[in-house]
Amino acid sequence: MLRGFLSGILWGGVVVLVVTGFASLLAPLPATVDPQQSAAETTTGSDKEGSGDIGSTSQADSALEEGSNVAVATPGGEDAAPLADTESAPQPQTETPDVSLNAPEAGENGGELSGAGSDAPVMTSPSAPTPDAPDAPELAPDSIATNPAQPMAPPVTEESAFAPQAEPEITEDSEQADMSPAAEADEAVAQTESLLKPTGDLKEKFPQLDSSRLPTVSDDTEENAAPAPLPPFEANAVAFEAAGDKPLMSIVLIDDGAPEFAPEALADFPYPLSIAINTLAPDVTERVATYRNMGFEVLAMVDLPASAAPTDVEVALEVHLEVMPEAVAVMEGIGDGLQGSKPLSDQVTAVLQSSGHGLVMFQKGLDTARKLASREGVPAATVFRDFDGKGQSASVIRRFLDQAAFKADQEGGVIMVGRLREETLSALLVWGLQDRAGSVALAPISTVIAAKQP
Repeated sequence: MLRGFLSGILWGGVVVLVVTGFASLLAPLPATVDPQQSAAETTTGSDKEGSGDIGSTSQADSALEEGSNVAVATPGGEDAAPLADTESAPQPQTETPDVSLNAPEAGENGGELSGAGSDAPVMTSPSAPTPDAPDAPELAPDSIATNPAQPMAPPVTEESAFAPQAEPEITEDSEQADMSPAAEADEAVAQTESLLKPTGDLKEKFPQLDSSRLPTVSDDTEENAAPAPLPPFEANAVAFEAAGDKPLMSIVLIDDGAPEFAPEALADFPYPLSIAINTLAPDVTERVATYRNMGFEVLAMVDLPASAAPTDVEVALEVHLEVMPEAVAVMEGIGDGLQGSKPLSDQVTAVLQSSGHGLVMFQKGLDTARKLASREGVPAATVFRDFDGKGQSASVIRRFLDQAAFKADQEGGVIMVGRLREETLSALLVWGLQDRAGSVALAPISTVIAAKQP
């Protein structure tokens, strides 16, 4: 409602404004303004009469009569337009103008400078005191030296290198000497030969230059020198010669010290064996001696805990090897073994490298411990199979041995591990009589380890 009210007021105002404007245009002029009755007379000389009249005409606006000449006033000097100067400029004068300079006032000397116009040097003021010259020390005429003092010349002797040499005496023979190029060449060759020729006997001895501090090696020392001792791996090995080019196989039997088995049972065994003896056995020394007398190689079987420190490993291995000085190699036991940790196996390798023993390990992982030992120069090998570790029967043992013989041909040698028990020994004896056993050469453990080294 309010919006309609305001809109009506707005439109009403617009209508009022339009009507008022239109009415103002239609309304007559007010009475105070006189309308123009005649046309205004122009001043441009129009010939129409009454043009431009507004009631009364002024004199200035009156029309000019025809034929009348209007006098045009000539502009005065001030109002005259400037004319361009067409005349040439006067020629400049080249004479030097007479310019007179004002001379300065003369002083007491009439304006003359002292010494002007003469070549005499300028003298100092007579009032300035003359400096006194320093007193020179009186020197005797003889004390003045024209040259510095020279050192005394050394006395010239007949043997001195600086002594003047007498000129060679010219004789008839020297005058008649041959100065041809061929003679000069012969003389140069003679001088060269004299330089290359030794001045004395090279075999000459000088007793005064002999020194007792220098060591001397005589033939007696070389003959009496003791040869270097062989490492245990070579010194304790049993000599073996394989027949033909057959692959090698080594059989290692573990002697764990069981009282029910006597070592003498192996006295008449038909082929070589290797015996691994536990170093903790009570009669280890007697057993080692028995097997060595039978011609078998022995190994020190050792177990080390994985938590052993490197210093403990070194001490423990030294004790184990002292018990079995005849051991050709160290074999890890079936308990903790020697591969519990990498620091442990690395320390075992370092000890065996210094002692000169071989190393036999069981297959574990990627066989890294054995590879690292071989790279460090330790003779090492890995067991191919434990053929009676779970109490296998004689037939199973023989089947395992057949597989090992087939593998030996591919790998160049294998190591089989068993135990000293009656069933194992009987299976070995029967298998040795079969044809498969004839395809390999049964050898001691040191021979197979050496053959498998890179």
